Amino acid sequence: MASAKGVPYEEYVNEPNNQDFSSIPGDTGLPLVGHTFSFYKDPFEWARENSPKYGPVIKVNLLGGGGVVVLGPELMEHIYLDPGRNFSSRMGFLDRVGTFFGGSVIMEDFEQHRHQRRILQTAFKNDSLKHYTSEINGIYERALNEWDADEGKTVPFFMYVKELLLEVAAEIFIGEKGRGSQMKKINQSFIDCVNGTMYIVPFPFPGNTLYKGLKGRKFLEKTFRALVPVKRAGNDKDMLSYFSREKDEEGNYYSDEEIANQAIFLLFAAHDTTTAAITHTIYYLTRYPEAKEKLYQECKAYYDKTGKDQLDYEDLDQVPYMQQVFFEVQRMRTSTPLVPRRTIREEELAGVKIPAHTMILTVPRYTCHMEEYWTEPFKFDPDRFSPERAEHKQHAFLFHPFGGGAHKCIGMHFSQMEYKCLIYKFMLRYEFEARHKKEPFMQSLPLPKPGDDMPIVFKKRT
Repeated sequence: MASAKGVPYEEYVNEPNNQDFSSIPGDTGLPLVGHTFSFYKDPFEWARENSPKYGPVIKVNLLGGGGVVVLGPELMEHIYLDPGRNFSSRMGFLDRVGTFFGGSVIMEDFEQHRHQRRILQTAFKNDSLKHYTSEINGIYERALNEWDADEGKTVPFFMYVKELLLEVAAEIFIGEKGRGSQMKKINQSFIDCVNGTMYIVPFPFPGNTLYKGLKGRKFLEKTFRALVPVKRAGNDKDMLSYFSREKDEEGNYYSDEEIANQAIFLLFAAHDTTTAAITHTIYYLTRYPEAKEKLYQECKAYYDKTGKDQLDYEDLDQVPYMQQVFFEVQRMRTSTPLVPRRTIREEELAGVKIPAHTMILTVPRYTCHMEEYWTEPFKFDPDRFSPERAEHKQHAFLFHPFGGGAHKCIGMHFSQMEYKCLIYKFMLRYEFEARHKKEPFMQSLPLPKPGDDMPIVFKKRT
């Protein structure tokens, strides 16, 4: 199968990563470790520090192999749209993400990517999303009723949301209800997989991060593959059931392995990004009370108008300020800190020649804070996304929270639905304040979040 212009698929995927960066602007960092610690601590700050010295194309020296950091909306557009079919998502994600989420849609290029993406199509159509919305609102209502018992206590909001969205994933993604021992195993295996992507020691031994991650991946694959024949024979409406019943271009069912790979990746992609978005929303609302009050008043006004204590699928566009808040949270703390690709052939970016098989690392949050485009970019200001200001529309790839091109996130509408339904219920039910002991370190990888898990106190509104 020819997957890149003039380059057979099986040819470029077997090439090792280029490690000759002598022609790329930048320094080599510290002895032995290079930029590893400063870059993984915060890719955004690393980019801000180095771009004034070296421009929008900078070499980065990392343990396990280096790459090239590429910045700015013009270069993002070129890489994401990839008119020359010269940027491989598969090879970009291979080293770390591919270890745990191999075979998924993010790990394929060109024709094979389109082939795999068909597995997901029915699961994300409007009728499916309407069903999920109803189911998710029920899960949220059950959870918030339980949260009421913690009124007045200091609670780690991030952990509450993480646990809640894992429960959502269990019911919506694989149709597993309840919180029994099997779900605990699935959830822990998933957490181990995500943590495993940030391994430091590149070989597994009992107890280390990579070992736990690989063990978790093996358990998830075994569990999901066993479910596929059962799901295929039924008529359930969870995502795994839709995947299991999907057929390829020739009318054949996809293999159990292909379906399990997609399910494991979607669990990762949908859960972690939404957890980050909801947690950071509370983080910023506690710091900007005027935005919190404006969002509450929008939710209350819609409740007063309709009597609805939840947003149904047809209501999701009726809270425009909430949409602006969501976008501003994504701009301030992008849920995806890095988007990697690898060149297939030599490429020129901003006048710099990039060798074939070179790792490319884009930093979406950098573009979202460029002062030449954004007014006071470090200020939380949802109104910058209002129709009157629309700062994000100055360039098509100035703001791209769900990526772009062929690999644009297929679950973007699901993610926003999941977000809006919870924020609407939470704002109507609770008043809340932050309870940080000190200003928290803002973690970037593997999942963006406040380092102290966002402690809050909430009380029921009267």
